Amino acid sequence: MLNGFIPDVAVVGHIIIETIVFPDGEIITPVLGSPAAYSSVAMSKLGTRVLLCTKIGSDMPPELVEPFKKTGVDISGVKTQGKHSTSNKLVYTHFEKKRIEYMYRAPTILADDLGEAAIRARLLYVCPMDFEVPIDEVCKLGTRHGQIIVDMGGYGGATSSSHQHGDDRKLEELRSLFEFASIVKTSLEDASLIFDADNSPILADSSERLYAERYMELGAKRLVITLGSRGAYYCDHEGGEYFSPFKCESRDTTGAGDTFAAGFVHEFLRTGDISEAIRFGNAVACIVVQKTGGVVPSRMPDEKQVIDFVATYPNLSRSKKEDRACEQ
Repeated sequence: MLNGFIPDVAVVGHIIIETIVFPDGEIITPVLGSPAAYSSVAMSKLGTRVLLCTKIGSDMPPELVEPFKKTGVDISGVKTQGKHSTSNKLVYTHFEKKRIEYMYRAPTILADDLGEAAIRARLLYVCPMDFEVPIDEVCKLGTRHGQIIVDMGGYGGATSSSHQHGDDRKLEELRSLFEFASIVKTSLEDASLIFDADNSPILADSSERLYAERYMELGAKRLVITLGSRGAYYCDHEGGEYFSPFKCESRDTTGAGDTFAAGFVHEFLRTGDISEAIRFGNAVACIVVQKTGGVVPSRMPDEKQVIDFVATYPNLSRSKKEDRACEQ
């Protein structure tokens, strides 16, 4: 830890050794993956001071840690414990839909694993792969830190090995998580796996409004739903709002949601404006998906590149905020 270093963001979640299988059958391995990996490197490239808090095994290839070092991510919060890092196979069944198959798992991340620097960070971004930051540990963190953003992918969503599928008892377990989450970030795929009883295909058009109501009923205060090629939807107790996507030719959507989160967090910390943060996050993701290569610094834009990119879309549409709250 650098003397006196206080991060802007402490990112909490496993980094993983990943094998990616694309819809056309192409296989890439081993690659660095996970929301924590993508968001840490992307945020740091944007200029955010990032502390990564994770656990790995002795099998983590040194070259997979290099992107953190090259972008200036503080890795003093990375703990080696045991033989195996979390390892999985990421299989894309569709351009915007995937399934995860886990081979190994690193140890659980506990609140007490986070040092003083993490607690002093301006914001905690909790983004597990598969419940490795247990909900009760997030609640403990919530008593020590007032600003927590939670990614639902690892709490029953797309990167989780198990899902709530609308089970009321399992859904109630999320209530305590939302009590301490300042902002909840989710995708349509996450929401479908959490709320839909039969894991049915993702609905189009207004399904995000229905999912938003469910999240708010469980206690979410502010909610961002990424909609893939349709942009994003924001919801709070005052209403909901759509944010149009930027136009871009997607080459590789791996990490799109995580780099959206990186841009969102960076701009939210800079301005405190959620609308600007969503727009910025959309721009970061659009830039990233035009390249491939996984979690590599060259794929991630810096702040000036994003600002210049956004400036080329001065009239990008944004819907008027709905007058109703996103809950019944």
